[in-house]
Amino acid sequence: MTGKLLLVEDQTLFRKGLRKMIEDHSLGWTVVGEAENGHEALELLEALQPNLVLTDIRMPGMDGIELAEHIYNKHAQTDVVILTGYDDFKYAQMAIRFGVIDFLLKPCNDRTLMEVLHKAQERLESVLRKREEREADLRMKEEALLRALLLRLPGTRGEEHRLKSWVVGNRLLFVAVKDYFSVNKHYGPNDLGLLQFALFNILTELMQQHQLTGPFISLEFDRFCFIVEDGREANTLGRLMEEAVQSYLGIGLTVSWTPPVTSLNEPPSLYESFILKEASASKRKGSESAFLSSGVASRQRVKELQTQLTGGILLGQPDKLDDQISELVSKIGTLSPEDAKMEALALAFAMNSVAKQQLEQSGETPGFAKQIERLQSLQSEHAAAEWARGEAGKFITGFEGWRLRNNESIISRSLDYLDKHYMETCSLTEMAEMFKVSSTYYSKLFKKVTGDNYSAYLTQIRMQKAVMLLMNTDMKVLEIAASVGYDDPNYFTNVFRLLHKMSPSDYRKQFKR
Repeated sequence: MTGKLLLVEDQTLFRKGLRKMIEDHSLGWTVVGEAENGHEALELLEALQPNLVLTDIRMPGMDGIELAEHIYNKHAQTDVVILTGYDDFKYAQMAIRFGVIDFLLKPCNDRTLMEVLHKAQERLESVLRKREEREADLRMKEEALLRALLLRLPGTRGEEHRLKSWVVGNRLLFVAVKDYFSVNKHYGPNDLGLLQFALFNILTELMQQHQLTGPFISLEFDRFCFIVEDGREANTLGRLMEEAVQSYLGIGLTVSWTPPVTSLNEPPSLYESFILKEASASKRKGSESAFLSSGVASRQRVKELQTQLTGGILLGQPDKLDDQISELVSKIGTLSPEDAKMEALALAFAMNSVAKQQLEQSGETPGFAKQIERLQSLQSEHAAAEWARGEAGKFITGFEGWRLRNNESIISRSLDYLDKHYMETCSLTEMAEMFKVSSTYYSKLFKKVTGDNYSAYLTQIRMQKAVMLLMNTDMKVLEIAASVGYDDPNYFTNVFRLLHKMSPSDYRKQFKR
């Protein structure tokens, strides 16, 4: 993932230099804003919500320690790194009590900056990973409470307020499997775990596509409940669920929506009514008492794998993505046979989802019925790993094809974009994110195609536009600087002087003679 970084430094040239160093290296950070002092930074903090603030210690108005104290008290999720000179280092250490995670001695070079930002990136990833774990734990507890409510189990006393906030005013979508073991498919009792896994993820993906984030509760081995806001496309979603599961798995579903719930007394009765209605249609083969215990775990595992694969794609380097997937496949071979099959199917789900979301592949979900039959016939974890390797090979081939097609248009689209948006930030990191590649890869590709590095090319465009304005308008230099993308007119003048060996004002005078 890429973190958001706010730069706070009153020396313009040094601040711009820092930004360039960050954007020229793949450090895992995007500079989302710049401020000249602490007061400006406070305004940007509210608007940008950065993950990290890199701030100088000595600034007019509000220094770095005062800013760190404010962030500590008001923006606890934001980390701070302080830039300090050697003489101020002891003073800067006072900021440790305000949660400052590191210090960067001025002047700093690329290597020092990279080390500090790499540590900050590792810290951010650790924090986000722990947050996801906490959220997953909360979801499990939430689903356990809702399951207890629907099945009239003990354990909901004292939780009425929370249950009301989740249920009252919303609609319940009940889903029941008619028969896991259709006569048209060669499934058997040993396939039940894989079928449940596939079913759970297909339904979850449909919910995500419709931007429905409410709880998904596994009630029994063949019955589920979704809680959805009133007014959403209820009938359409139910029909899509039936069609998708029938198409991908050959399994029939019974789907039923309830009216909006008005009290906590209704959900158990609504579920019992649903059971009575669907009982005649369901053959209910399997363990009557089994819960879909792997549901939450499978959902979380697919999400984890999607995150890993997406990160590999954003690096823009096929070899690294190939190594990453090879490592995932190799780990499958170390699991028990049953766990290996589940992990292989999770990887297949994740690759399919990422291919659609990141690689813009329009193909439908693979034929999971055939995949499950193939997986279940495998006798060992090594065979499951080999099956996963074959699926991974298809994914890598698709990625390489997408990358080749994408590279052909990335730079031409970039040049067109810069010609229209040169007056905006247009940082290398932002451009790389726009085209879903790493900053390092984008920089190399840009230079290979154009012969210029990115920063130099953008500067040339801006200076060309500036020259046209100087020659053809009476705009002030301050206005011209702003109109071609420079917030600081002094910095604009310095860049212009380096390129044309004279100031913008002198250039205008020379032209008008």
